[in-house]
Amino acid sequence: MQVKINNNQSKNLCEIYNNDAYKYIDVLKKNNIIVNHIITDPPYNISQKNNFATMKNADRIGLDFGKWDWNFDLLNWINLYIPLLDKNGSVIIFCSYKFISDICRQLENNSITIKDILIWKKTNPMPRNTNRRYVQDMEFAIWGVNKKAKWIFNKPKELHYLRSVFETSIVSNNERFNHPTQKSLKLMKQIITIHTNENDTILDPFMGTGTTGVAAISLNRKFIGIELEKCYFDIAKKRLSQSCLI
Repeated sequence: MQVKINNNQSKNLCEIYNNDAYKYIDVLKKNNIIVNHIITDPPYNISQKNNFATMKNADRIGLDFGKWDWNFDLLNWINLYIPLLDKNGSVIIFCSYKFISDICRQLENNSITIKDILIWKKTNPMPRNTNRRYVQDMEFAIWGVNKKAKWIFNKPKELHYLRSVFETSIVSNNERFNHPTQKSLKLMKQIITIHTNENDTILDPFMGTGTTGVAAISLNRKFIGIELEKCYFDIAKKRLSQSCLI
């Protein structure tokens, strides 16, 4: 399924596809799609069985984030999508700390220069197994750019420098759309403001419920999103349609 969502200021501001990113890449390449940035939160491939199922009132069974997270191919999508980047393009990929080096290596094999590791520090993390391990209050994202790119870095003039740590709360109840790994809208707005310019096109091959797209549109960027799961796609479609009417 393909959906084009327009607003009054820009035609084709948003295009989203209910499809498998590994398969739909052929369509994008056939249509000669070129984007300024890839900003995405792919499955982390960290689902696993544990004894959480035996706990009373447990919010989730083990670490099962959904069938889309089991045995997900973490690396090969990078080979397919990097060729869509403009010569000055950038890529930001959220990932588990377990796979940072693997993803960095894959990006470098595709002529991407790694510039930094971004850190999302959650101000209100969900405690888990606190007597036996540290609270998991951080997630990571890899920022890379095409070799020889004139990359974008919008540092506020009033600041001497920017740290690569973004501190926001996890998604609150009034912002949550029943997705176990949904990112904060505030977080994505901050990242997009720094790493992209107005009217740039942002591609998210693993759109989820569309948070990156909502952030992009609110900041006058264009957005292309792909999502395999129909339930999440429908949520993203509704959210993005509402955003385009603002």
